[in-house]
Amino acid sequence: MEDTYDLKTYKEEYRRVLDLAESKSLEKTAEALDLYYDVCCGCVLVAEASLREQEGEWEIASLCKVLLKYAAWLEEFDHMLDSAYSVVSRFEDCLMDHPRLKLRLLELELAIVRRIEALNDHELSHAEDLERDISLYKRNIYFADNDQLDSIEQTGYGLKKDPVEWTAHWEEVIDEADRMAFANLNDVSRGMGFCFSYWHEREKALRQFGIEWRSPAEMNPRVRFD
Repeated sequence: MEDTYDLKTYKEEYRRVLDLAESKSLEKTAEALDLYYDVCCGCVLVAEASLREQEGEWEIASLCKVLLKYAAWLEEFDHMLDSAYSVVSRFEDCLMDHPRLKLRLLELELAIVRRIEALNDHELSHAEDLERDISLYKRNIYFADNDQLDSIEQTGYGLKKDPVEWTAHWEEVIDEADRMAFANLNDVSRGMGFCFSYWHEREKALRQFGIEWRSPAEMNPRVRFD
């Protein structure tokens, strides 16, 4: 899976292979499985380029749903397990702000790892990490769904996030809110200090959807950003 082109090129190639895959029902032929793997690779490359170029990041969740469909099909075939694992694990680093979708991705990754373990009669240490992450996501989603935001466990590298980011309502609107935020930042340099402009616009957009959100700067007042 090469990573040498720009976002526009990746999108064009992704659209081409996705249209081919979507033109008929899922098949078990070698040619079809290779095509589905190409679709998954396209999802990864477009998502990574979107993050790198800070453009269209609100489309990553949609890419994840496509990847889940085709990677889950690849997981059914022993000889495609390594390929399925490579795209799912790589995409995991791209998906943010969607805990329920991330949980589905983690669960698929664990299923793939378990199948690889069974085929090779060898346990993989990564499975324990996945189980731990899945358990945490399930707990936090449960707390969010039951209006127990104060019980939500923080994740990440020491930086606190607003627990509202675990709610279903957040997950439903965050992509549109980010699209709105970036639309107001077309003329703003992506250099030093951009995060504060972005957080300000994101906060305004989320407020339109009835969400009061605290930015990383508000959640971590002693941390210096940019």
